[in-house]
Amino acid sequence: MTVHSRHLSLALLLALLWGISRGTFAATTHDLLGPGGWSLSTPHPNDAVLVVIPTAVTVTVQTPANPYYLIQITRGIPAAVPSGDRIQMRFRARSAAKNPIRVTIERSGPPYDPVLDKDVTLTPQWQEFTLVGDSPGYGPAGINAHFQMGRQAGTVELSDIAVTDIGIDPAIAKARAALAPAVTAARIEKYRKGTLTVSVRDAQGKPVRGAVVKVTQTRHAFLFGCNFFGLDPASKSPDQIAYRNEFGALFNYATLPFYWGSFESSQGNPDYAHLETMARYCVAHGITPKGHPLVWHEVWPGWAPKDPETAIPLLKARVSDLIPRYKETIHYWDVLNETNSAASFSPANGESRWIQRDGPAPVVETALGWARAAGRGIPETYLYNDYETGPSNVALLTALQKDGRLPDAIGIQSHMHSGTWPEIKLWQVCERFAVFGKPVHFTETTVISGPARDYSYTAPNPGWNTTPEDEAKQAAYVSRFYTLLFSHPSVRAITWWDFSDSNSWMGAPSGLIRKDMSPKPAYTQLLNLIHTQWWTKKAGRTSAQGSYTGRVFYGDYLVTVTGKSGRTATQTISFPEAAPPKTLVVKLP
Repeated sequence: MTVHSRHLSLALLLALLWGISRGTFAATTHDLLGPGGWSLSTPHPNDAVLVVIPTAVTVTVQTPANPYYLIQITRGIPAAVPSGDRIQMRFRARSAAKNPIRVTIERSGPPYDPVLDKDVTLTPQWQEFTLVGDSPGYGPAGINAHFQMGRQAGTVELSDIAVTDIGIDPAIAKARAALAPAVTAARIEKYRKGTLTVSVRDAQGKPVRGAVVKVTQTRHAFLFGCNFFGLDPASKSPDQIAYRNEFGALFNYATLPFYWGSFESSQGNPDYAHLETMARYCVAHGITPKGHPLVWHEVWPGWAPKDPETAIPLLKARVSDLIPRYKETIHYWDVLNETNSAASFSPANGESRWIQRDGPAPVVETALGWARAAGRGIPETYLYNDYETGPSNVALLTALQKDGRLPDAIGIQSHMHSGTWPEIKLWQVCERFAVFGKPVHFTETTVISGPARDYSYTAPNPGWNTTPEDEAKQAAYVSRFYTLLFSHPSVRAITWWDFSDSNSWMGAPSGLIRKDMSPKPAYTQLLNLIHTQWWTKKAGRTSAQGSYTGRVFYGDYLVTVTGKSGRTATQTISFPEAAPPKTLVVKLP
């Protein structure tokens, strides 16, 4: 029978309750659907027909929709779901036409981020499905359940649909324990510090007792950075001078732009000199530069080929040229960027078609091989960089690990224009990628200091401005974000994106400094963390054995020793991440 809209909720609810009451799926905790019913949405009234019979809900797609999700049945979930609880959706389904469907539970308003999301292709036989997702915490009516089925014509039958809260995820409980402030502080003490002993000797090599030892940190081993795309070393404008000075006062790491389409906008004319000037400025000012990216399907040159057979040799030549050319200044490279999503990129080009043809893992292995061959004898770190932090990226890295071809470090993007990640998610991402045994770099981190809004990824978003209220929120989150990452033993770098609101990506208020180059509270908070709380500056006297020992943050140091006679000696020492205890012998004249 065809169900008219005014009867849809009651009829469908009765059918669903009938199916649930049969006990096909028993709720572990409690059913979330509550009273009410599903609604059918279509682009046009005759594109789909919904029929309810006692054992199934049937949707017949007569005309596919573009986009496909415009044909769907939707159900609001009235109950609140606490943070960390698992939401489970179970149902049976079949389609004689083998229709694909998307099953999702997502936030009921922007940015519509999903709790669970699954694409399945149905078979003519009934199949049972169980999907589970973790809740970041929702109030009443905070999420909706959807079955989206507008990809192709045909009939989809659904039965015994149940959405349940099955309680706290053990992994979430473990993550919560890891987030406790005392536990976080203990990890920082354990993983970010080492034991340094200064042994003072006189001219005859005997221990000097009571000498004053000053240990002053000059640089972190941990890489605290940002993209430095706005750098113009030759400019004397007040804004540029402030931009450079504020950057250098905070960071020791900088990402420089090697996007192929802008670096070589016309074939055979790469902009070597501009990037060389930027890199040399960084090195001269104690900032470690990184090149980004060498192989990426976006920012593709207009002149570059669209077929892989012609594009692959050009990409290889680019990698083989740039790494040795900048060997004196750049020892970190994002070799590949976002390969997981490249196959569906439009308009297609030589790299995206290469990935379509061969798959992500072989492409990543090939390009990393080019980089390693080009960098023989050069102390390089080659990264794979991606915004995908779920199954696709895990599968890619697992395939690389199986072949013994993992990158030197794993790059994780954390752009949060739509809202900040819960700290539990942040910890779980660290743990998820730590299992590969490689350093984890958070390569692109964005936290805005303006109101949430709809935005375009591909165009500027005018009028998206920083506000005092949102700057305070940004600063509070930045403190928690950096502290948690600094405490995780696998994380070796954090790169912010962008430094200033001026010319920021998408015009977002994402900077640590404003358009007028004045620091935001987040900048001040980071300056305090990086250069005060996580910075070693201590002094003491040597023991009867002529030694002074202390726990210090990994990094570079200036050690000054003054004997009772007033004679002074100074030495420098580098204490890299995770190094064993070090002893520095200083001889007084």
